[in-house]
Amino acid sequence: MLLLCSMGKSKKILSGDGWEFISEGEQNSAPLHAKNNHEKIIKLRMEKRNGKPTTVLYEFSGIPDVKIFSKTLKTKLGVGGTFKNDIIELQGEHRDFLRQYLMDEGYTVKG
Repeated sequence: MLLLCSMGKSKKILSGDGWEFISEGEQNSAPLHAKNNHEKIIKLRMEKRNGKPTTVLYEFSGIPDVKIFSKTLKTKLGVGGTFKNDIIELQGEHRDFLRQYLMDEGYTVKG
């Protein structure tokens, strides 16, 4: 459990499928459930950028931190890429692997 301090008020971050922020006074309230368990959707497509294939993931829902998710995918594939404007771009053609990997992780993949 991690405490964030901002402007004198501490908040706790609880991890899971979704992130929820609770103030210290709400700590003993009802148990927290992950938000949108059934709505983990990612869209996937392949584009050519400067003549090279690029795999693009966009319109995410159900992912708490897309930047960390992007880094995880780049490490898993061993490729370069970027996250900007709410789009993950990965160098190379990886649609088949990503589709299978994301479905195994519980995501619905479109495209």
